[in-house]
Amino acid sequence: MTAEPLIRFEAISKRYPNGTVALKGVSFSIASGTTHAICGENGAGKSTLMKILFGLEQPTSGRILIDGKAVDIASPKAAATLGISMVHQHFSLLPSLTVAQNILLGQEPRKGPFIDRRAARERVTGLAARYNLDIDPDARVSSLSVAAQQKVEILKALSRNVRVLILDEPTAVLTPPETEELFQRLADLRAAGLTILFISHKLGEVRALADHVTTLRAGEVSGDAPMSEISNAEIAALVMGAAKSTPPLRSDRTLAEERLRIENLTLHAAAGADRLSGINLSIRAGEILGLAGVDGSGQRGLVSVLTGERRPDDGDFHLDGQTGKGSTTALLRGRGMAHLPADRFHQGGARQLSVTDNALAGAHRGMRFSRGPFLRRAEMEAQADAFIDSFAIRCPGPRAPLSALSGGNAQKVIAAREFATGPKFLIADQPTRGIDVAAAAFLQGQILKLAADGAAVLLISADLDELLALSNRIAVIYAGRISAVLDNEPDLTPEKLGPFMLGLQETA
Repeated sequence: MTAEPLIRFEAISKRYPNGTVALKGVSFSIASGTTHAICGENGAGKSTLMKILFGLEQPTSGRILIDGKAVDIASPKAAATLGISMVHQHFSLLPSLTVAQNILLGQEPRKGPFIDRRAARERVTGLAARYNLDIDPDARVSSLSVAAQQKVEILKALSRNVRVLILDEPTAVLTPPETEELFQRLADLRAAGLTILFISHKLGEVRALADHVTTLRAGEVSGDAPMSEISNAEIAALVMGAAKSTPPLRSDRTLAEERLRIENLTLHAAAGADRLSGINLSIRAGEILGLAGVDGSGQRGLVSVLTGERRPDDGDFHLDGQTGKGSTTALLRGRGMAHLPADRFHQGGARQLSVTDNALAGAHRGMRFSRGPFLRRAEMEAQADAFIDSFAIRCPGPRAPLSALSGGNAQKVIAAREFATGPKFLIADQPTRGIDVAAAAFLQGQILKLAADGAAVLLISADLDELLALSNRIAVIYAGRISAVLDNEPDLTPEKLGPFMLGLQETA
């Protein structure tokens, strides 16, 4: 007799008021005590389905069964009562609070009218020991690495008697050693009886972790099989409807004149994780310089200076020989700088504004799109339509709000805007984080094309395979300093970059 599945989705559909159909009759089961991967392109519906399971969204039709009984998951609180918790790709921790305060927020032990801090600390220490997730309960979250913050998020979920743990792209900001440690912890959790739902675009991770995989395409189930019965090529074909797209490879071209020079760039310790200490780098026209490093090593500080958001405490940078110190963002953009930011919604675009307004922000002041104080909306929408076609952006149309788009499609809107300026210098900060293979390959191709046309590119990525595929040279940043600048020779591997990223080795 076949055991009753822990979770059963039956004909789940989701249609939004703007007409977007995210899910179309999705049905499949999840067995108890397994690691179940859910794969699909951005816009395929996987995140929407998980939000429905976690109570953040409600289905238009269909139902969910837990242990064979239909349930109404009206909110995350309702999900928690069923033992379902979710660790989002973008963490929801409060940086000013301690680890213990974050984990027990809303369920603090009390002694009379007061919070029992000793009991709270002991509870978190016991929880961490039980799940082999070592963490200091008294540490401020703001002082933790991204990998440590992820442990806090997982412990926060596990503190609520969870049966089902949903993980959305959990390795997006981790180094290879941190990813390996996470995989071991997840294996321990599964061995302890937890059911894990794992969303990832990386087939190697899916192969390493999952017992079963369900693929979604255009809001429908395109495949559902045990991992032992399906190949990576078959998964890729089910996800994209075609053979897996391979990332474009860098070209060994002759590099031209120096376009960007960074000299002794320094941000003092008050900048925290953004601090910089004497950064020296240069990038030539036509060159892609990759920047590798554990998140929080100074990448954000460097980007904030190069984009004009902050003034350095010391040092300078020159764009085509002109100083950038003290320049505003608008002035730097006028001199040919473009920026594809790591946070596509908070820095790159405005969720509530339309695809048109986001795609043409800045360009709307030009004569083509304005007449005196008035905008020429028809011309703007025509250009946005051209971007939608050329960048294969999946959306209801140019008037749809950016919030209606998946992360990958929102990233394409922002990329279309930035690349259309024909930049001399591009900062591509985590350009493919959390997006599917096809969209990533497309954006990587656009970055390579810009470099081939003579732009200097600073490529910041947590994906070491991406850096190795695209970069001419790779600089490694650790604790605000450049620990190495390495030519991207065939024998350079993630394993060789690891010691520089962790401060165990230094050449610079």
